[in-house]
Amino acid sequence: MPPWKRAVARAFDRAEDYESAAAIQPVAAAGLARSIAAETLAPAPRVLEIGCGTGLLTRALRETLPDAAMVVSDIAPAMVARCRTRMGQGFAGRFLVMDAEAPCLSPGFDLVASNLAAQWFEDLPATLAGLAGLLAPGGLLAVTTLAAGTFREWADAHAAVGLVPGTPAYPEVSELRAMSFAGCTTRVSVAPLVEAHGDGRAFLRSLRAIGAGTPAGRRALSPGALRRVLQVFEAGGASVTYAVAACLIRRD
Repeated sequence: MPPWKRAVARAFDRAEDYESAAAIQPVAAAGLARSIAAETLAPAPRVLEIGCGTGLLTRALRETLPDAAMVVSDIAPAMVARCRTRMGQGFAGRFLVMDAEAPCLSPGFDLVASNLAAQWFEDLPATLAGLAGLLAPGGLLAVTTLAAGTFREWADAHAAVGLVPGTPAYPEVSELRAMSFAGCTTRVSVAPLVEAHGDGRAFLRSLRAIGAGTPAGRRALSPGALRRVLQVFEAGGASVTYAVAACLIRRD
């Protein structure tokens, strides 16, 4: 893995308080599970989950698809271990440490699902194409990711003092809808979810707690610059928007 991706994996390994800090992630997981439940899948589907984290989507999928044979994966070994623990001994799924951008599995899955992990892919279209290639005929790739507009309040606070944030540049919704995968049809919808924080430092602590504090190739702000950004951010209410895009890719 390249250095940045290794840093991302290490950050998630250290995210021991993920579930207590994650507010948007369970909401997005529940919404994705509902979308999947409304889709037609093979009986007793073979399911691959990408980026399981602590098992928010894993648990929802087990309830939605009780007869599924599941392979549950994450790039971070500690996250796989946490998910395994939380699913308990009664869960018969297989657990796997795997980089979704270099999957080590053969095609034949009826469902490949991922909740808020795809924003960490270095090449989103190519990775989704690779995951779509793991689908059986008629299979479904169901992914939530972050779109442009995510953390717009944080970006606006930086812009107000002439700075650029270290958060990633998320794709425009039009870019997501323009994605095309051979032999597949694609649908994309976007829902804004707002997360409130007591102050700016609480927002930053929440990012670190869920393993999402890895800068996107920019140096950390100086203490003085950070104070100026925090003042503007807190004056605006200290809330952030997550633009959660749901991508449903069906193999014909």
